[in-house]
Amino acid sequence: GFTCAAANEMAAERFQELAKVMKKKNVKLGEDQLSCLVKLVTLHGVPKDLDSYPTDLLLFLSPSDYAATGSCVQYFANIGKANLDVLQRESPQRKQLLLEALACLKIPGTEVSEENTEILGRLVCDLGGEYIRSSGGHLLKQLSQCESFLPDQEEAIRSVISSGNTTFGPPERWSAFTLNELSGLIPVLDHSILQKIPKDALTLWLKDFARDSPLSRDELATVAKELLPRRQKRATDCPPDQKITEAVLNNNLMPIFYPPDLLRACLKNVSLENHLSQVVTYAFSVEQLAVLKDYLDETYPDGYPESLLPSLGPLTALFTPEDISKWKITSADTLARLLGNNPPYAQASAIIRRYIGLGNPLNTTALNAIGPSYMCLLNETELNRIDPSSLKLASLNISNCSQTTKNILYAKAKQAFSSQPFPAYYELIAPYLEGAPGQDLKALSEHKVNMNISTFVKLRKDALMSLTPSEVQGLLGVYLPDLKQWQNKPPIWEWVQRQQQSELDKLHIGLTGGTQEGYINIVTPKFQSPSSASLHPVAMTLHLLPALLLSFLMMSVLS
Repeated sequence: GFTCAAANEMAAERFQELAKVMKKKNVKLGEDQLSCLVKLVTLHGVPKDLDSYPTDLLLFLSPSDYAATGSCVQYFANIGKANLDVLQRESPQRKQLLLEALACLKIPGTEVSEENTEILGRLVCDLGGEYIRSSGGHLLKQLSQCESFLPDQEEAIRSVISSGNTTFGPPERWSAFTLNELSGLIPVLDHSILQKIPKDALTLWLKDFARDSPLSRDELATVAKELLPRRQKRATDCPPDQKITEAVLNNNLMPIFYPPDLLRACLKNVSLENHLSQVVTYAFSVEQLAVLKDYLDETYPDGYPESLLPSLGPLTALFTPEDISKWKITSADTLARLLGNNPPYAQASAIIRRYIGLGNPLNTTALNAIGPSYMCLLNETELNRIDPSSLKLASLNISNCSQTTKNILYAKAKQAFSSQPFPAYYELIAPYLEGAPGQDLKALSEHKVNMNISTFVKLRKDALMSLTPSEVQGLLGVYLPDLKQWQNKPPIWEWVQRQQQSELDKLHIGLTGGTQEGYINIVTPKFQSPSSASLHPVAMTLHLLPALLLSFLMMSVLS
């Protein structure tokens, strides 16, 4: 099977053949897999037929690498179609790509023509606010495809839209179709713009298009709020024509007809149970959701039955840890449904504590529910309750956890995967390596695992400092040249200072800063011991999908 860890056993031509098959079969690869593949494909120089390879591979090459295949304009036209989000938003590679694109297209000031907008494609998402302002409306359609914006981009988008000087015209003339074209920009619009859009256009868009838009329920709620009637007096009784019927409960526009006070009045004597899981997906504001929660509290004064918990959806965020401590969470599936609502840390922690407190196991289902975002909330006692075999099918993200958490989970993962042969063992243990001690890394280096640099620089500081240059070479393999880019940054700078320069020279990558013969470098360690790091949850990235093992790729794409 083909994994980056087993790359040493295959010839460069085989990798090139494999990569071309991946292009034909449209196989999606992550950042680590692409950065590995590009190194293997270019082992003996850059191929002259790069258009035969997966487009995303070009993100790791430059226009000069592409020169034998085609012009820089062609190169950036391909980059514009690539999945730019493979590279992190503010990463040096992405910034460099944009600078090179602007130079290639000879864009003199900050005005981007319509033709160049087409070529830039997804790269438009990285243009600063001044480009958006100068280029007027023809960037809007492309910008609508972007995942997120920086504050100066948001301000520029609002300014261009408010001016009305775009192909879409002023907001006062927009239709539901316009909103659909620009749906990715709706979260950027503020009240001053939203109130100018015709109400029937907003209503029609919410009714027919909102479901297919990239907007979250919260973002849709901002639009729905604009459509609520501006009521003069608070409702205490429910008018006969506003009674909540089966038809109302099945209408996703329900939030725009019921301000919080009217919703409270009209929910009396209504049975929500069978509709709750559907109703909570509607674009209700926080105030309206609070009314729904009060209704449930009144309906179940002695605590919620477990059957109701999976239907709570966004209401989960409104409960206090004290409320949650009374819930009957007896199955890992219920835990998964509750955490799947992405509640804030306080609520998530209370949900996990309640599940564990009732004696439930931290099995694979439970770990996969906790894993992507909330693993760092578990304390030592809870972590020690995890059965190592549960990790075999779990996908966890531990990169923001305390060192203690990383150490405990690494030991359990090592136990879980120890029976696996190389290179499969390395692929499975890789997400846990930030907790690996020095002796384990030394053992891995003998297997020439091709560890990527982003994994290497996050290794335990004391473990990394214990490695010799030849062991580092064994770990990094094809990624060894990347070490040079890190030579002036921590923790690599500290490591370099501890090495004999003559040993660093044997790596042949131009590393400098080691100790000259006859000198002793005394480096004061600046790092905490692993046990003294404090446990505190940090906002998590959800990018860790189950690793697409490249061995599986080899079987599927060459079969």
